Amino acid sequence: MIPQVAAVIAGEVLASVPLQTFDPAVVTEAPATVRAMAAFLASTFFGGLVLYRAGDRVASAAEASASNVPLSAIYGVFAYGLTAFVVVYAYTQLASLGVGVVALSIVGGLVLGLGLLGLGGFGFAIVGTYVADMVAVSDPWLGLIGVGLAAALAVLVLPLLVGVVVWFGIAAVGIGGPVRMWVHADAAERQAERS
Repeated sequence: MIPQVAAVIAGEVLASVPLQTFDPAVVTEAPATVRAMAAFLASTFFGGLVLYRAGDRVASAAEASASNVPLSAIYGVFAYGLTAFVVVYAYTQLASLGVGVVALSIVGGLVLGLGLLGLGGFGFAIVGTYVADMVAVSDPWLGLIGVGLAAALAVLVLPLLVGVVVWFGIAAVGIGGPVRMWVHADAAERQAERS
């Protein structure tokens, strides 16, 4: 009985939240300076979380991404696509089961947004670590801040769509190397056993 009452109360609360609050026009109509600041904060916050949690493993991921940048970009886009596909698939399956569409839309949007930002932070941490190594700076945090500033500058001066593509492109190059290693791990392990 208690879960049913909680579900009814949660449904009433979520139903009272207007969907216009999550209107994409909020982003497209925001000043370029606000979008650039949001891009910088998203890059450095989520990238900083990655460096804080897995700082020692980021260097090997940076080497994997830098070994073949165009291929890393393709695998990074694949990672973004797979994340979006999983969230959208879960959304459609839960919606067909009769889960509240308003609550499901809010939760699905949050999960998708956090998933894409988490991947972006991982990518920015990797690219920042690589850039720091290239300019002989021992601190990957400085590289992360530098790459975050470069992406924010792109969002500031370029048209909105191009700036978003640059931001996601930097992140895609970063995450592409580890994704490629993960996808081809079985083949690499088999080759190592034959040698």
